[in-house]
Amino acid sequence: MAKISNYALVAYLASGATLTSADCTGDISTFSGECTYEKFNNNLKTGCTIAELYPNGDAEAQVETLCRYDAPVQFVEIMGTYQRDRRYFKGSGPLVDEKVDGGYESARLERFEENMGSKALIGFPEYAARMKYNKDNGGLATEDNPNGYPANMNLFASCQLNTVMCCFTDDSNGDGFNANGDDTTDVCRHDLQDSPQSNHIKRGWSVFPGTETPTHCRGFTWKDGEEELLGNMMYDISYRTTINKGYLKGIPGAPMCGCVEHMPTVETAQCRTATKTGDIQFTFTNDGVKVSASNTADITYKDCDNRDLKGQFVANNQGDETKIATMDDHLAGFGVCTNEDYLSETELYLRERVSVRYHNVDPAVWSDIVVGEGIYFQPRDLDFKVADDRFRQMIDAGCKDSDDNDRHCIIRRVCVSCTSKPHRDIYYKRLTALPPPITESGGVNLLRLFKSYWNNKPANDMAAGDFALYSTYDDAREGTNAW
Repeated sequence: MAKISNYALVAYLASGATLTSADCTGDISTFSGECTYEKFNNNLKTGCTIAELYPNGDAEAQVETLCRYDAPVQFVEIMGTYQRDRRYFKGSGPLVDEKVDGGYESARLERFEENMGSKALIGFPEYAARMKYNKDNGGLATEDNPNGYPANMNLFASCQLNTVMCCFTDDSNGDGFNANGDDTTDVCRHDLQDSPQSNHIKRGWSVFPGTETPTHCRGFTWKDGEEELLGNMMYDISYRTTINKGYLKGIPGAPMCGCVEHMPTVETAQCRTATKTGDIQFTFTNDGVKVSASNTADITYKDCDNRDLKGQFVANNQGDETKIATMDDHLAGFGVCTNEDYLSETELYLRERVSVRYHNVDPAVWSDIVVGEGIYFQPRDLDFKVADDRFRQMIDAGCKDSDDNDRHCIIRRVCVSCTSKPHRDIYYKRLTALPPPITESGGVNLLRLFKSYWNNKPANDMAAGDFALYSTYDDAREGTNAW
Protein backbone atom coordinates (compact mmCIF):
# COMPACT_ATOMS: atom_id res chain seq x y z
CA MET A 1 0.00 0.00 0.00
CA ALA A 2 1.49 3.33 -1.05
CA LYS A 3 2.19 5.75 1.76
CA ILE A 4 -0.29 8.62 1.70
CA SER A 5 1.36 12.03 1.88
CA ASN A 6 0.55 13.81 5.11
CA TYR A 7 2.73 16.83 4.54
CA ALA A 8 -0.19 19.10 5.36
CA LEU A 9 0.79 18.38 8.93
CA VAL A 10 4.55 18.53 8.41
CA ALA A 11 4.34 21.75 6.42
CA TYR A 12 2.37 23.28 9.23
CA LEU A 13 5.35 22.65 11.50
CA ALA A 14 8.36 23.20 9.30
CA SER A 15 9.38 24.24 5.83
CA GLY A 16 10.83 21.70 3.42
CA ALA A 17 14.51 21.19 2.67
CA THR A 18 16.39 22.56 -0.34
CA LEU A 19 17.88 19.64 -2.27
CA THR A 20 20.57 19.74 -4.95
CA SER A 21 22.91 16.75 -5.36
CA ALA A 22 22.03 13.43 -7.00
CA ASP A 23 23.85 11.80 -4.08
CA CYS A 24 21.03 13.09 -1.86
CA THR A 25 18.14 11.48 -3.75
CA GLY A 26 16.36 8.18 -3.26
CA ASP A 27 16.77 6.42 0.07
CA ILE A 28 19.21 8.62 1.94
CA SER A 29 19.21 7.14 5.46
CA THR A 30 18.11 3.77 6.82
CA PHE A 31 18.47 2.60 10.42
CA SER A 32 16.78 0.55 13.14
CA GLY A 33 15.69 1.25 16.69
CA GLU A 34 14.60 4.71 17.80
CA CYS A 35 14.08 7.45 15.24
CA THR A 36 16.50 10.27 16.14
CA TYR A 37 18.51 12.97 14.40
CA GLU A 38 21.73 11.31 15.53
CA LYS A 39 20.83 8.00 13.87
CA PHE A 40 19.64 9.79 10.75
CA ASN A 41 22.95 11.65 10.48
CA ASN A 42 25.12 8.61 11.27
CA ASN A 43 23.46 6.58 8.53
CA LEU A 44 23.36 9.15 5.73
CA LYS A 45 23.99 7.83 2.25
CA THR A 46 27.59 8.16 1.12
CA GLY A 47 28.12 11.49 -0.63
CA CYS A 48 25.06 13.11 0.98
CA THR A 49 25.61 15.70 3.69
CA ILE A 50 23.48 17.47 6.25
CA ALA A 51 24.62 20.82 4.89
CA GLU A 52 23.42 19.93 1.41
CA LEU A 53 20.06 18.67 2.67
CA TYR A 54 19.41 21.53 5.06
CA PRO A 55 21.43 24.62 4.10
CA ASN A 56 19.35 26.76 6.46
CA GLY A 57 20.94 25.05 9.46
CA ASP A 58 17.67 23.64 10.82
CA ALA A 59 18.45 19.98 10.13
CA GLU A 60 17.95 18.71 13.67
CA ALA A 61 14.52 20.33 14.03
CA GLN A 62 13.45 19.11 10.59
CA VAL A 63 14.50 15.53 11.21
CA GLU A 64 12.88 15.46 14.65
CA THR A 65 9.67 16.67 13.03
CA LEU A 66 9.88 13.89 10.44
CA CYS A 67 10.54 11.32 13.17
CA ARG A 68 7.43 12.40 15.06
CA TYR A 69 4.99 13.09 12.27
CA ASP A 70 6.13 11.25 9.15
CA ALA A 71 8.22 8.22 10.04
CA PRO A 72 5.32 6.46 11.77
CA VAL A 73 2.27 5.75 9.63
CA GLN A 74 0.05 8.67 10.55
CA PHE A 75 -3.31 7.59 11.93
CA VAL A 76 -5.03 9.81 9.37
CA GLU A 77 -3.52 7.68 6.60
CA ILE A 78 -5.72 4.73 7.60
CA MET A 79 -8.96 6.30 6.35
CA GLY A 80 -7.57 9.35 4.57
CA THR A 81 -9.07 12.38 6.33
CA TYR A 82 -9.35 13.94 9.77
CA GLN A 83 -13.12 14.24 9.38
CA ARG A 84 -13.51 10.49 8.86
CA ASP A 85 -11.53 9.78 12.01
CA ARG A 86 -13.33 12.48 14.00
CA ARG A 87 -16.75 11.15 13.10
CA TYR A 88 -15.75 7.53 13.67
CA PHE A 89 -14.45 8.26 17.16
CA LYS A 90 -17.80 9.94 17.89
CA GLY A 91 -19.62 6.80 16.75
CA SER A 92 -20.91 8.08 13.42
CA GLY A 93 -19.71 8.78 9.88
CA PRO A 94 -19.53 6.84 6.63
CA LEU A 95 -17.87 3.70 8.01
CA VAL A 96 -20.44 3.35 10.78
CA ASP A 97 -23.36 4.26 8.54
CA GLU A 98 -22.48 1.76 5.80
CA LYS A 99 -22.23 -0.95 8.50
CA VAL A 100 -19.07 -2.60 7.12
CA ASP A 101 -20.89 -4.20 4.22
CA GLY A 102 -18.16 -4.15 1.60
CA GLY A 103 -18.62 -0.50 0.70
CA TYR A 104 -15.90 2.02 -0.13
CA GLU A 105 -15.08 2.91 3.48
CA SER A 106 -14.69 -0.65 4.69
CA ALA A 107 -12.75 -1.65 1.55
CA ARG A 108 -10.19 1.06 2.29
CA LEU A 109 -9.86 -0.17 5.86
CA GLU A 110 -9.54 -3.79 4.72
CA ARG A 111 -6.63 -2.85 2.44
CA PHE A 112 -4.84 -1.07 5.26
CA GLU A 113 -5.32 -3.98 7.65
CA GLU A 114 -4.02 -6.47 5.09
CA ASN A 115 -1.00 -4.47 3.94
CA MET A 116 0.11 -2.36 6.91
CA GLY A 117 -1.95 -3.09 10.02
CA SER A 118 0.66 -5.43 11.53
CA LYS A 119 3.65 -4.34 9.46
CA ALA A 120 4.30 -0.76 10.53
CA LEU A 121 4.56 1.57 13.48
CA ILE A 122 1.37 3.67 13.60
CA GLY A 123 1.35 7.10 15.21
CA PHE A 124 -1.21 8.06 17.83
CA PRO A 125 -3.94 10.26 16.26
CA GLU A 126 -2.78 13.84 15.64
CA TYR A 127 -4.05 16.26 13.01
CA ALA A 128 -2.96 19.57 11.55
CA ALA A 129 -6.58 20.72 11.78
CA ARG A 130 -6.39 20.44 15.59
CA MET A 131 -3.05 22.12 16.27
CA LYS A 132 -4.16 25.74 16.39
CA TYR A 133 -7.42 24.80 18.09
CA ASN A 134 -5.63 22.94 20.86
CA LYS A 135 -3.21 25.81 21.43
CA ASP A 136 -6.01 28.38 21.57
CA ASN A 137 -8.51 26.44 23.69
CA GLY A 138 -8.41 25.39 27.31
CA GLY A 139 -4.75 24.53 27.71
CA LEU A 140 -4.93 21.56 25.34
CA ALA A 141 -1.51 22.54 24.00
CA THR A 142 1.12 25.27 24.47
CA GLU A 143 3.69 27.05 22.34
CA ASP A 144 6.37 24.82 23.84
CA ASN A 145 4.27 21.66 23.63
CA PRO A 146 2.18 21.83 20.45
CA ASN A 147 -0.02 18.88 19.53
CA GLY A 148 -2.85 17.95 17.20
CA TYR A 149 -4.61 15.42 19.41
CA PRO A 150 -8.34 15.00 18.65
CA ALA A 151 -11.26 15.61 21.01
CA ASN A 152 -11.36 13.24 24.00
CA MET A 153 -7.85 11.89 23.31
CA ASN A 154 -5.47 14.67 24.32
CA LEU A 155 -2.46 12.87 25.80
CA PHE A 156 -1.04 16.21 26.94
CA ALA A 157 -4.06 17.59 28.77
CA SER A 158 -6.71 15.02 29.60
CA CYS A 159 -5.37 11.47 29.64
CA GLN A 160 -3.71 11.45 33.06
CA LEU A 161 -4.66 7.81 33.76
CA ASN A 162 -2.77 6.60 30.68
CA THR A 163 -5.77 4.56 29.58
CA VAL A 164 -7.84 4.73 26.37
CA MET A 165 -11.04 2.80 25.70
CA CYS A 166 -13.60 2.15 22.96
CA CYS A 167 -17.13 0.91 23.67
CA PHE A 168 -19.33 -0.76 21.05
CA THR A 169 -23.06 -1.48 21.20
CA ASP A 170 -23.66 -3.04 17.76
CA ASP A 171 -22.22 -6.46 16.93
CA SER A 172 -24.74 -7.31 14.20
CA ASN A 173 -22.19 -6.99 11.37
CA GLY A 174 -20.14 -10.02 12.40
CA ASP A 175 -20.30 -13.13 14.54
CA GLY A 176 -21.19 -11.15 17.65
CA PHE A 177 -19.65 -10.41 21.04
CA ASN A 178 -20.34 -13.85 22.51
CA ALA A 179 -19.16 -15.82 19.51
CA ASN A 180 -15.91 -13.87 19.49
CA GLY A 181 -15.36 -14.49 23.20
CA ASP A 182 -15.62 -10.78 23.98
CA ASP A 183 -17.28 -10.10 27.31
CA THR A 184 -20.05 -7.54 27.57
CA THR A 185 -20.40 -5.02 30.37
CA ASP A 186 -23.14 -3.16 32.15
CA VAL A 187 -23.05 0.62 31.59
CA CYS A 188 -23.45 2.74 34.71
CA ARG A 189 -23.53 6.40 33.78
CA HIS A 190 -21.94 9.20 31.78
CA ASP A 191 -21.20 12.79 32.71
CA LEU A 192 -22.14 14.57 29.49
CA GLN A 193 -19.82 17.50 30.23
CA ASP A 194 -16.87 15.09 29.94
CA SER A 195 -17.32 14.86 26.16
CA PRO A 196 -18.98 18.06 24.89
CA GLN A 197 -17.16 17.96 21.55
CA SER A 198 -18.87 14.64 20.82
CA ASN A 199 -22.37 15.16 22.21
CA HIS A 200 -22.48 18.99 21.98
CA ILE A 201 -23.97 19.21 25.47
CA LYS A 202 -22.45 21.68 27.92
CA ARG A 203 -23.35 19.82 31.09
CA GLY A 204 -25.62 17.11 32.40
CA TRP A 205 -25.49 13.42 33.11
CA SER A 206 -27.18 10.21 32.11
CA VAL A 207 -27.67 6.91 33.89
CA PHE A 208 -28.44 3.50 32.45
CA PRO A 209 -30.50 1.52 34.98
CA GLY A 210 -31.70 -1.98 34.34
CA THR A 211 -30.78 -3.91 31.19
CA GLU A 212 -29.28 -2.16 28.18
CA THR A 213 -28.18 -3.21 24.72
CA PRO A 214 -25.19 -5.58 25.08
CA THR A 215 -22.05 -3.44 25.21
CA HIS A 216 -18.44 -4.46 24.73
CA CYS A 217 -15.62 -2.17 25.86
CA ARG A 218 -11.94 -2.69 25.14
CA GLY A 219 -8.95 -0.52 25.82
CA PHE A 220 -5.25 -0.28 26.57
CA THR A 221 -3.21 1.15 29.41
CA TRP A 222 0.48 1.96 29.64
CA LYS A 223 3.24 3.05 31.99
CA ASP A 224 5.12 6.30 31.49
CA GLY A 225 7.90 5.65 29.00
CA GLU A 226 5.95 2.95 27.14
CA GLU A 227 4.41 5.22 24.51
CA GLU A 228 6.08 3.80 21.38
CA LEU A 229 3.17 1.60 20.25
CA LEU A 230 0.23 3.72 21.44
CA GLY A 231 -0.87 4.38 17.87
CA ASN A 232 -0.91 0.68 17.08
CA MET A 233 -2.92 -0.05 20.21
CA MET A 234 -5.34 2.73 19.28
CA TYR A 235 -5.75 1.20 15.83
CA ASP A 236 -6.28 -2.25 17.37
CA ILE A 237 -9.15 -1.27 19.70
CA SER A 238 -10.87 0.93 17.10
CA TYR A 239 -10.63 0.45 13.32
CA ARG A 240 -9.05 -3.00 13.52
CA THR A 241 -11.84 -4.22 15.81
CA THR A 242 -14.45 -2.76 13.47
CA ILE A 243 -13.09 -4.29 10.29
CA ASN A 244 -12.25 -7.72 11.78
CA LYS A 245 -15.25 -8.14 14.08
CA GLY A 246 -17.83 -5.71 12.75
CA TYR A 247 -18.25 -3.80 16.01
CA LEU A 248 -19.80 -0.36 15.65
CA LYS A 249 -21.75 2.38 17.45
CA GLY A 250 -21.08 3.86 20.85
CA ILE A 251 -23.01 4.46 24.04
CA PRO A 252 -25.62 7.23 23.59
CA GLY A 253 -24.31 10.65 24.59
CA ALA A 254 -20.69 9.48 24.72
CA PRO A 255 -17.81 9.15 22.26
CA MET A 256 -17.18 5.69 20.88
CA CYS A 257 -13.46 6.01 21.69
CA GLY A 258 -11.49 8.23 24.02
CA CYS A 259 -9.34 8.50 27.13
CA VAL A 260 -11.27 6.94 30.00
CA GLU A 261 -11.68 10.40 31.56
CA HIS A 262 -14.05 11.21 28.65
CA MET A 263 -15.82 7.86 28.46
CA PRO A 264 -18.88 6.49 30.28
CA THR A 265 -18.50 4.65 33.58
CA VAL A 266 -18.81 0.93 32.86
CA GLU A 267 -18.24 -2.12 35.00
CA THR A 268 -15.49 -3.84 33.02
CA ALA A 269 -13.47 -3.62 29.82
CA GLN A 270 -11.17 -6.00 27.96
CA CYS A 271 -7.46 -5.09 27.94
CA ARG A 272 -5.50 -5.14 24.70
CA THR A 273 -1.86 -4.45 23.90
CA ALA A 274 0.63 -4.47 21.03
CA THR A 275 4.18 -5.81 20.93
CA LYS A 276 6.95 -5.72 18.33
CA THR A 277 9.36 -8.43 17.23
CA GLY A 278 12.81 -6.98 16.65
CA ASP A 279 13.53 -3.32 16.02
CA ILE A 280 11.55 -0.93 13.87
CA GLN A 281 13.36 0.05 10.66
CA PHE A 282 13.14 3.66 9.46
CA THR A 283 13.86 4.83 5.92
CA PHE A 284 14.26 8.48 4.88
CA THR A 285 13.72 9.20 1.20
CA ASN A 286 14.31 12.28 -0.96
CA ASP A 287 12.13 12.47 -4.07
CA GLY A 288 13.92 15.57 -5.35
CA VAL A 289 11.43 17.93 -3.76
CA LYS A 290 11.18 16.92 -0.12
CA VAL A 291 12.41 14.42 2.40
CA SER A 292 9.88 11.92 3.71
CA ALA A 293 10.16 9.03 6.16
CA SER A 294 8.58 5.59 6.50
CA ASN A 295 8.98 2.49 8.62
CA THR A 296 8.56 -1.26 8.69
CA ALA A 297 7.85 -3.33 11.77
CA ASP A 298 6.55 -6.69 12.94
CA ILE A 299 3.61 -5.95 15.25
CA THR A 300 1.55 -8.44 17.23
CA TYR A 301 -1.82 -7.57 18.81
CA LYS A 302 -3.04 -9.57 21.77
CA ASP A 303 -4.83 -9.47 25.13
CA CYS A 304 -2.90 -8.03 28.06
CA ASP A 305 -1.34 -10.29 30.69
CA ASN A 306 -4.39 -9.35 32.75
CA ARG A 307 -7.32 -9.51 30.35
CA ASP A 308 -9.31 -7.09 32.52
CA LEU A 309 -8.40 -3.48 31.76
CA LYS A 310 -8.76 -2.33 35.35
CA GLY A 311 -6.74 -5.30 36.56
CA GLN A 312 -3.90 -4.39 34.18
CA PHE A 313 -4.12 -0.74 35.24
CA VAL A 314 -3.77 -1.79 38.89
CA ALA A 315 -0.76 -3.96 38.00
CA ASN A 316 0.85 -1.03 36.18
CA ASN A 317 0.34 1.33 39.12
CA GLN A 318 1.23 -0.77 42.16
CA GLY A 319 1.94 1.49 45.13
CA ASP A 320 -0.10 4.44 43.87
CA GLU A 321 -3.33 3.80 45.73
CA THR A 322 -4.73 7.27 44.95
CA LYS A 323 -4.37 6.73 41.23
CA ILE A 324 -5.81 3.22 41.46
CA ALA A 325 -8.84 4.53 43.39
CA THR A 326 -9.43 7.16 40.70
CA MET A 327 -10.01 4.44 38.12
CA ASP A 328 -13.10 3.34 40.09
CA ASP A 329 -14.87 6.38 38.62
CA HIS A 330 -14.39 4.91 35.13
CA LEU A 331 -14.20 1.12 35.53
CA ALA A 332 -16.51 0.52 38.45
CA GLY A 333 -16.12 -3.24 38.82
CA PHE A 334 -18.41 -6.19 38.22
CA GLY A 335 -21.90 -5.81 39.69
CA VAL A 336 -21.58 -2.15 40.68
CA CYS A 337 -24.03 -0.89 38.07
CA THR A 338 -26.83 -2.97 39.58
CA ASN A 339 -26.92 -0.64 42.62
CA GLU A 340 -26.41 3.09 43.05
CA ASP A 341 -22.79 3.04 44.23
CA TYR A 342 -21.68 4.55 40.94
CA LEU A 343 -23.77 7.71 41.39
CA SER A 344 -22.07 10.83 42.72
CA GLU A 345 -23.45 12.69 45.73
CA THR A 346 -24.83 15.33 43.38
CA GLU A 347 -26.60 12.74 41.23
CA LEU A 348 -28.08 10.99 44.26
CA TYR A 349 -29.36 14.37 45.43
CA LEU A 350 -30.88 15.10 42.04
CA ARG A 351 -32.42 11.64 41.90
CA GLU A 352 -34.04 12.30 45.29
CA ARG A 353 -35.38 15.58 43.97
CA VAL A 354 -36.82 13.87 40.91
CA SER A 355 -38.38 11.07 42.95
CA VAL A 356 -40.60 13.51 44.87
CA ARG A 357 -41.63 15.60 41.88
CA TYR A 358 -44.00 13.15 40.29
CA HIS A 359 -47.14 12.08 42.12
CA ASN A 360 -49.68 9.38 41.44
CA VAL A 361 -52.86 11.22 42.33
CA ASP A 362 -55.59 8.88 43.61
CA PRO A 363 -58.63 9.27 41.29
CA ALA A 364 -60.91 8.01 44.06
CA VAL A 365 -60.03 11.06 46.16
CA TRP A 366 -59.26 13.76 43.61
CA SER A 367 -61.03 14.97 40.50
CA ASP A 368 -59.53 14.71 37.08
CA ILE A 369 -56.94 17.39 36.44
CA VAL A 370 -58.66 20.69 35.71
CA VAL A 371 -55.91 22.36 33.72
CA GLY A 372 -52.14 22.12 33.53
CA GLU A 373 -48.94 22.40 31.58
CA GLY A 374 -45.95 20.18 30.77
CA ILE A 375 -46.60 16.51 31.54
CA TYR A 376 -49.97 17.51 33.01
CA PHE A 377 -51.11 19.36 29.93
CA GLN A 378 -54.89 19.59 29.84
CA PRO A 379 -56.40 22.39 27.77
CA ARG A 380 -59.07 24.41 29.52
CA ASP A 381 -62.38 25.19 27.87
CA LEU A 382 -61.91 27.84 25.23
CA ASP A 383 -64.49 29.96 27.03
CA PHE A 384 -62.81 31.49 30.09
CA LYS A 385 -66.13 31.84 31.91
CA VAL A 386 -67.15 28.21 31.32
CA ALA A 387 -63.76 26.94 32.54
CA ASP A 388 -63.82 29.16 35.63
CA ASP A 389 -67.42 28.25 36.45
CA ARG A 390 -66.56 24.54 36.35
CA PHE A 391 -63.59 25.10 38.63
CA ARG A 392 -65.72 27.02 41.13
CA GLN A 393 -68.38 24.30 41.09
CA MET A 394 -65.78 21.73 42.04
CA ILE A 395 -64.66 23.86 44.98
CA ASP A 396 -68.26 24.34 46.12
CA ALA A 397 -69.20 20.67 45.73
CA GLY A 398 -70.48 20.03 49.24
CA CYS A 399 -67.34 18.83 51.02
CA LYS A 400 -67.44 18.29 54.80
CA ASP A 401 -64.87 18.76 57.53
CA SER A 402 -64.15 16.17 60.24
CA ASP A 403 -67.12 17.48 62.28
CA ASP A 404 -69.42 17.08 59.27
CA ASN A 405 -69.66 20.83 58.76
CA ASP A 406 -69.84 22.27 55.26
CA ARG A 407 -66.60 23.60 53.83
CA HIS A 408 -65.03 24.41 50.50
CA CYS A 409 -63.41 21.46 48.79
CA ILE A 410 -59.64 21.48 49.03
CA ILE A 411 -57.62 22.36 45.96
CA ARG A 412 -54.47 20.35 45.36
CA ARG A 413 -51.90 22.19 43.23
CA VAL A 414 -49.13 19.99 41.79
CA CYS A 415 -46.10 21.72 40.20
CA VAL A 416 -43.36 19.33 39.07
CA SER A 417 -41.25 22.16 37.63
CA CYS A 418 -41.13 24.16 40.87
CA THR A 419 -37.56 24.32 42.20
CA SER A 420 -38.76 24.64 45.79
CA LYS A 421 -39.68 21.20 47.14
CA PRO A 422 -42.56 22.44 49.39
CA HIS A 423 -44.18 24.19 46.41
CA ARG A 424 -44.40 21.03 44.31
CA ASP A 425 -47.48 19.73 46.15
CA ILE A 426 -49.67 22.29 47.95
CA TYR A 427 -53.15 21.93 49.50
CA TYR A 428 -55.20 25.15 49.35
CA LYS A 429 -58.08 25.40 51.81
CA ARG A 430 -60.51 28.26 51.26
CA LEU A 431 -61.65 29.84 54.55
CA THR A 432 -63.86 32.68 53.26
CA ALA A 433 -66.33 32.97 50.41
CA LEU A 434 -64.82 32.72 46.94
CA PRO A 435 -64.09 36.04 45.26
CA PRO A 436 -66.77 37.06 42.72
CA PRO A 437 -66.51 35.67 39.17
CA ILE A 438 -64.99 37.70 36.39
CA THR A 439 -68.42 38.65 35.05
CA GLU A 440 -69.10 40.71 38.18
CA SER A 441 -67.61 44.00 39.25
CA GLY A 442 -64.24 43.42 40.91
CA GLY A 443 -64.41 39.77 39.94
CA VAL A 444 -61.53 37.40 39.28
CA ASN A 445 -60.89 34.37 37.08
CA LEU A 446 -60.08 31.94 39.86
CA LEU A 447 -58.77 29.20 37.57
CA ARG A 448 -56.38 31.59 35.87
CA LEU A 449 -55.24 32.71 39.32
CA PHE A 450 -54.20 29.17 40.19
CA LYS A 451 -52.69 28.40 36.82
CA SER A 452 -50.69 31.46 35.86
CA TYR A 453 -51.22 34.76 37.63
CA TRP A 454 -51.19 34.34 41.39
CA ASN A 455 -51.89 37.47 43.46
CA ASN A 456 -53.45 38.41 46.79
CA LYS A 457 -56.23 40.65 45.58
CA PRO A 458 -59.12 40.75 45.33
CA ALA A 459 -60.16 38.62 48.33
CA ASN A 460 -57.29 36.15 48.03
CA ASP A 461 -55.03 37.17 50.89
CA MET A 462 -53.64 34.48 53.20
CA ALA A 463 -52.60 37.07 55.77
CA ALA A 464 -56.19 38.38 55.84
CA GLY A 465 -57.50 34.87 56.47
CA ASP A 466 -59.02 34.14 53.05
CA PHE A 467 -57.24 30.80 52.77
CA ALA A 468 -54.60 28.59 54.33
CA LEU A 469 -51.92 26.36 52.73
CA TYR A 470 -50.84 22.90 53.87
CA SER A 471 -48.28 20.31 52.83
CA THR A 472 -50.54 17.27 53.33
CA TYR A 473 -54.19 16.48 52.73
CA ASP A 474 -54.71 15.32 56.32
CA ASP A 475 -53.33 18.59 57.68
CA ALA A 476 -55.61 20.53 55.35
CA ARG A 477 -58.70 18.59 56.50
CA GLU A 478 -57.82 18.96 60.18
CA GLY A 479 -56.54 22.54 59.89
CA THR A 480 -53.18 21.65 61.44
CA ASN A 481 -49.62 22.68 60.54
CA ALA A 482 -50.70 25.47 58.21
CA TRP A 483 -47.96 27.42 56.47
